Amino acid sequence: MNRKWIIAALCVAMISGCGKKEEEPEETPTPEPVKVETGTWVKKIGEMGISDAGPAESFEQVEIPYEGTMVLGEMERVGVPAEWFTQGYDTNAIVIEKDGKHGIYDYSGNELYAPSVNVHSTPFARGISMAKFKDAESGEWKYVFGYCNSTISTAVVLAPDFKSVSDVPFADYNFDPYKDTSAMPFWAVVDGTFGVVTPADGSYSFAPYSGTGLTRNMIVPVVDAMYKPASYVVVFQSGAIGPDVPEYLGKYQKGSYANGYYRLKYDDTVILIQAETATQIGWAYHDAKTFTEGYIPVKRYGYWALLNEDGEEVTDYVFNDISNVCDGKAYVRIGKQWGIINVAEAVDRGQNVTWTALFGTEEGESLGTLTVHVGDLNFRTGPDIGYDAVGNSVPNSRYPVYETTEASGYTWYRIDEGVWLPSEGSWATYEEGVFTADEGPNKDVRPTVKAEPQG
Repeated sequence: MNRKWIIAALCVAMISGCGKKEEEPEETPTPEPVKVETGTWVKKIGEMGISDAGPAESFEQVEIPYEGTMVLGEMERVGVPAEWFTQGYDTNAIVIEKDGKHGIYDYSGNELYAPSVNVHSTPFARGISMAKFKDAESGEWKYVFGYCNSTISTAVVLAPDFKSVSDVPFADYNFDPYKDTSAMPFWAVVDGTFGVVTPADGSYSFAPYSGTGLTRNMIVPVVDAMYKPASYVVVFQSGAIGPDVPEYLGKYQKGSYANGYYRLKYDDTVILIQAETATQIGWAYHDAKTFTEGYIPVKRYGYWALLNEDGEEVTDYVFNDISNVCDGKAYVRIGKQWGIINVAEAVDRGQNVTWTALFGTEEGESLGTLTVHVGDLNFRTGPDIGYDAVGNSVPNSRYPVYETTEASGYTWYRIDEGVWLPSEGSWATYEEGVFTADEGPNKDVRPTVKAEPQG
């Protein structure tokens, strides 16, 4: 091509934009990869080296302003323990103890506040706890995470993100507030009417509630003619009274009304109640904590498990201790060691958190699969009722079988090294073939029944 034509063509190109500096394209930042935690364990037993884990509980009763005075009442706890009655704290947090010191971790086992607060050094320094703090700007008392330092006569308040602390005067901080509340007004139901009872000179007066100033549902006593609690009911923010719970079911346990459920104590057992309808969803537990995120820790025969809102156990009873669920996870203790399980992820897969999911299985091909149908079936260290129990299986859980034998009138199935489950013929179904853990429990094999097998 003639050189003149090439130059002419280049000039035309320049007129139409050639020679104009192109703008640099904006760089789109690469998003941080989201870590998806799969499997039962988030942190396996012993990986964190902690000796205790649990929420910093808030106080049972609060003072609620009403018509120029303060009235005692117990409000429903909403959310998870880290945010009960507190302002702005990271909800995914739990107080842990490590080497005799308290710190704050999240439910993935990450350190939010380093273990540095001595738990046992003096009567005043008892580690991190829930406290009342008088805010200097507003003059109001707030619930905070903090600790005392008696050596310099100050207290320490943790920031909502646990990244920093503030020294405050003792006078503005009380980790165990006490005052005589016997003369304070309190919320109650009298003859079917919700209102305020006021003690005065050895007698009582009652005024019906006439406002809409409640900020949260409450649980209040139904008082008798002597103004003593006879039972308890839920009162909603509007002032409407929920259904009464028959007194024979048991005594309400202070501080247990959380996320729509509460506990009743009957003799040496605990009963779980859906508060709005007074529907019983759980019975005969030896202990129970509180519902969070749809799960509640319950205890039977010395071991803890998790129950869902339908009253179904979703883990085996194998934990020596367990926290409330937060972000789908729970801190668990087995023996003297702590770990974190991802219970919500397991349930989403359609599986219970079983012995097999927690501890794995021995090497080698299984002979078959055992599906348990009854509650409270003991894991034992050998194939006879004289061997030690090390927990309980829950209905609809599945296990690999490596060996079978007959003893004491039962067929015994070895599901792991030194771990056996019995059946008298109907407690469990055995199917030959290699066990596949990912299939989840077959909930259609037969209906779940409660039993108290002696095996």
